[in-house]
Amino acid sequence: MKKFIIISLICMLTAQTSRGSKMTVYKDGTALVKQEIIWNNIQKGESLIKYDDIPLSIHKDTPFIKFDNAQVLNQRFVEKVFSSVDYFKSKEGSQINIKPKNEKYISGKLLEISNKIVTIQSKNGIRSFNRENIEYLESKDKVNSPNYSPYLSWNIKSSKTGRLKGDLVYKLSNISWDTIYRLIINGQIKGELVADAVIINNSSKDYINTSIQLVEGKLNNVKPKISRSPNNNEVARYAVSKMEPASLGDYHIYNVEGKIKKLIARESITVRMYGPLNVDYEKIYVFENSERQQKEEPLKVELTLSNTEATGLGIPLPAGKIDMYTFTGSGGIEYIGSDQMGQVPKGESSTIQAGYAFDITGKRKVLNYNRQRKSEEAVIEISVNNTRSDPVQIKIVEHINGDWVIKDQSHDYKKEDASTIHFAIDLEPGKKEYITYTYKKEWK
Repeated sequence: MKKFIIISLICMLTAQTSRGSKMTVYKDGTALVKQEIIWNNIQKGESLIKYDDIPLSIHKDTPFIKFDNAQVLNQRFVEKVFSSVDYFKSKEGSQINIKPKNEKYISGKLLEISNKIVTIQSKNGIRSFNRENIEYLESKDKVNSPNYSPYLSWNIKSSKTGRLKGDLVYKLSNISWDTIYRLIINGQIKGELVADAVIINNSSKDYINTSIQLVEGKLNNVKPKISRSPNNNEVARYAVSKMEPASLGDYHIYNVEGKIKKLIARESITVRMYGPLNVDYEKIYVFENSERQQKEEPLKVELTLSNTEATGLGIPLPAGKIDMYTFTGSGGIEYIGSDQMGQVPKGESSTIQAGYAFDITGKRKVLNYNRQRKSEEAVIEISVNNTRSDPVQIKIVEHINGDWVIKDQSHDYKKEDASTIHFAIDLEPGKKEYITYTYKKEWK
């Protein structure tokens, strides 16, 4: 007669209803969940209740709950779930029944078990089997109170009989968000900007009817020091009796309009943040070099967005990738590149690179270089050529290290910092211009 594992269930009241949640998602891949949970038929006095609809990536030290009409005596987190391998591993040295494929039952002592191998000692000797060649294993023992998923449980003391509502709060990993911008360039100074938020749920849990807010900023996190029992994977702690609001300090919050009906596990969802917005920007072509460098190449295209109301913005812009497009001669839209844009507060600006302009080129030559024991001098010539049909703004950036002076320059320059100068050139269509200067260094 076949003998199977008999499962006995603990007397514990599981949540009947889990309503829509509120979620705060951070850029570091974590989220804070606020979940309303309902239990029915709670008896007055002490009870043991549980909630098992929790993600595997929950931060085990973070859950706490507040009840309307009950006091929390203690809270327990249990993450160890039933595993057949773990169960039979504990039965090594005990009698079991094994049914290999295309063979009769074998009774004997279990010597070894893993995900791949089972070894048994019977009256006929010792045999090892691949797990894939075994139909099933049998044990005479019972399993008391098996856990099929991680769960939270509370010993509570209720002030009345009937319905009990709890507000559960916890943190989890594997939920993140990022910003994707789309900028359609329309000429030299105008464009259309759209900002989308991509919310990624890489956790094990689906979230239904969830209100979401997104937080921009880097959190300071400290790993908890929790003593664990050597015999199980439980974490026990007292729940706080009161939830206190916390200040977000310098972090900025973006509220997603309405509720997200379904944020499915292992999926992402895209929601609109801003736009489309008609924005102004400054386009500059940049030629950047250092000291004795000699080269000839197309100039970088840089777009500077000023985050002001005058330019069509004046809103806090989170960090994210920005994809750039432009109109073709036939009126279509083509992709021209992407860049990473940092967080841009109101009143600040951000410069992004939009590729290279093949019809605007720069050439740099070192005409003369003279190095002495206590000095160094170099004569630099830079030419920029605009073969386009419209005028352009050009920025020539020169990096010079050490203690230096500039002399004999053909154009005015601006010193940006201790090792950088730049020349600003307005270049008409079909024109070429030469810039020359000499830098000199002296040392003791």
